[in-house]
Amino acid sequence: MKKFVIAFAVAATAAAAFASPHGQRAHRGGRAGHMEKFAQKLSLTDAQKQQIRDIRQADRDRNKQLYADFRTKLRQFRELRRAGDPSADTVKAELQPMREQVKAARKATHQAVLGVLTPDQRQQLEQWRAEHPRKRG
Repeated sequence: MKKFVIAFAVAATAAAAFASPHGQRAHRGGRAGHMEKFAQKLSLTDAQKQQIRDIRQADRDRNKQLYADFRTKLRQFRELRRAGDPSADTVKAELQPMREQVKAARKATHQAVLGVLTPDQRQQLEQWRAEHPRKRG
């Protein structure tokens, strides 16, 4: 039954991706919607949008294995913790250096994106971020 549900979810996701324009989500949520909102708020040019897309794609390509390893290790930690396994502490200790690497990679990408923005756009971004602090769940 579990395999059927997973297969159904994958098929539904693939169908939605093919049905939506440009492979983006039709409801404009998620990353695609965030990028559009970001571009609109800062009045990004088409060239800037493309540069940011290229930077983000290069980050994904460069750090693909790191991100996959981190997700796997995090999933392993959560499963062990849920099961009450004492080895969860060992896995948690292994996660910390990986977390720092992911954080550094994301910061480097963020800095590269900031380099694409004009000084006025950077100021607008900082102002918007100050007015809308991130909510952590």
